[in-house]
Amino acid sequence: MTDTPPTKTRRHLLATGAATALALGAAATARAQTTPPTATTPTGATPAGWNDGLAHPIPYTPPPGAGKERGLALGGGGVYLLSWMMGYFHPLKQGGVDLATADIIVGTSAGSMAGAMLAGGRLWRLTGELDLLGDFPKIFAELVPALQANESQQRARRMAVDASDAEPATIRAIGRAAMASHNPDGAAGYATTIGHLIGNGGWPSPKLHTTANDCYSGERLVVSQSAGIAIETACAASSSLPGSMGPTWLKDRLCMDGGICQTSTHCDVVAGTRRALVISLSDGGPQAVTQGLRTSGMPNTLQQEVRDLEAGGTRTRLVVVGLPPGVDSIDSIMDPKWITPMLKYGRERGAADLAGMKAFWN
Repeated sequence: MTDTPPTKTRRHLLATGAATALALGAAATARAQTTPPTATTPTGATPAGWNDGLAHPIPYTPPPGAGKERGLALGGGGVYLLSWMMGYFHPLKQGGVDLATADIIVGTSAGSMAGAMLAGGRLWRLTGELDLLGDFPKIFAELVPALQANESQQRARRMAVDASDAEPATIRAIGRAAMASHNPDGAAGYATTIGHLIGNGGWPSPKLHTTANDCYSGERLVVSQSAGIAIETACAASSSLPGSMGPTWLKDRLCMDGGICQTSTHCDVVAGTRRALVISLSDGGPQAVTQGLRTSGMPNTLQQEVRDLEAGGTRTRLVVVGLPPGVDSIDSIMDPKWITPMLKYGRERGAADLAGMKAFWN
């Protein structure tokens, strides 16, 4: 589905002008070199010949999931969703449904951390050693940035929320705001904190893929074991929410949250599997922004992604987390006050879904 771009606002015009200025400056530098370029690089695009293996347009072709049995797509949603997923996975595992048996996992933002813990078995080691409701809230609270945002952070957050389309120029404009935001915690410190939770260094499993977006080019990035990137760095990039954390370097790209585009689940990565479980914070509708469940106003393609999976022969189960019973909206998916309630809510949903999940997954 192709969205019709809205009338350009002053913000879009300023962003386009800035990008053009950068491109002109780059062209002037190139002309000064001994060997002139053979072609001009379009504004915002990755230079021809620069192939680091990270950029994969939507849909991913051919999809890494093709021919595999089980696919798992874990969407983004801050510590709010990460807590829910930890609670949800626990009763499923106890009841005989181990989502770590997925043949391919794609995780975005919070989903990248959950996917990393699942893929490497760290989640089950932690739940065996720690108390779900007693210890996990303290661990997850370390991932929360300072909730009091400075002006540069507020600007980046507003640009994401105010976005009304998912055009590359819009993603690049948000990326520039992300690069220009002063996040006191710093990208390196954030990656270190993530490493304490998911483990450091080695990639947990070849079946794991994480996502991010290039701040400069607006390209969708998919990171796998073959990229040679530390897992805590990949997860930090995937969850570098503009105006909150990061941006984070992936090789020579400065990157932001994988959900700052038309999808927060990236189901195209698991296309071609025989069955796929998709866990999303919202149903993709526009009300998710007012409910506090999305940090971007971009139209979300979740429902179309599910239809595309099924049209391609993938039996698909979509789990929408939403809001806990009795709650109409939340202020922030990064507020630590939601960690314990969402752990509990996830555990309740996991117990309720166990029979259906057994029939689907096993």
